[in-house]
Amino acid sequence: MANKSLLIAGVVCILLALASFGIAWSESAEGIEDISSVSYMDYMEGPGTSFTYTLVDEDGQGSSGWYVMMEGEYKDDDGNGYTDDCENINFNVAEVRGDDVTDASSVLTCLYSEDEFEFSDKDYDPDIWDNKIIFGYVCATVDKETGYDCEVGQKYTITSETQLYIFDSDSYNIAFGESALGILGGLGIGAAGTCCCGLGGILLLVGLLTGGKPTPMVGYVPQQGMQQMGQMPQQGMPQQMGQMPVQQPQYTVGAGIDSSSVADTPVSLEGSPSSVWDSNP
Repeated sequence: MANKSLLIAGVVCILLALASFGIAWSESAEGIEDISSVSYMDYMEGPGTSFTYTLVDEDGQGSSGWYVMMEGEYKDDDGNGYTDDCENINFNVAEVRGDDVTDASSVLTCLYSEDEFEFSDKDYDPDIWDNKIIFGYVCATVDKETGYDCEVGQKYTITSETQLYIFDSDSYNIAFGESALGILGGLGIGAAGTCCCGLGGILLLVGLLTGGKPTPMVGYVPQQGMQQMGQMPQQGMPQQMGQMPVQQPQYTVGAGIDSSSVADTPVSLEGSPSSVWDSNP
């Protein structure tokens, strides 16, 4: 007979694993749907020559800021390390009260490189084939090395004589990250379900292998009332609890025999010169 406890535990683990697979599928499918619905174009504004934004930092880890873009292609025909279309293009940044904070709050780059180990603006572009190029960054405080001097809650206005596009990188990254968390959560639940399913299978296997009828001991007959092999039956009946022991009667050889009734006639043996008792002289 199988081990019922292990079998029940194994079945429970497998049922929990099946339930977790359903939840994981639902979470992952929802996350994939959310990611597919996140479009970088929803976080891009332009074309225009003036844009005003308020700096926010919801997680307190710094903001990705705003990417300053314009129409063009990523190429460097003259090989000077700058994207050809954004050379000699400028923009300005001012606080809402009018103070120019371009140098403190932004960086003009317009850098191009084919070397994967060197900085290039195209590496941060959400779509390098949409005929728009990045050539500057504003209030990207998540970059600690650059040292953007921007204040959370402050309004900043970006202006230029060239038609610009502004990509709100921080808002886009937050939306994308929240959708990705749904997929990661589904994968985590699926991994836990896989472990639970494996444990359930092991418990079922062990439960089937460890069950069975116990083997009787050698020399022992498991029937009540039978004597052990090779043992002599004990004399007398077992005493009951609370009963005085009964003394067995004792007998003496020759006791109770009247000696006068015993014949004293000598017995002769044939061929013997004397009898059992010799006559008295």
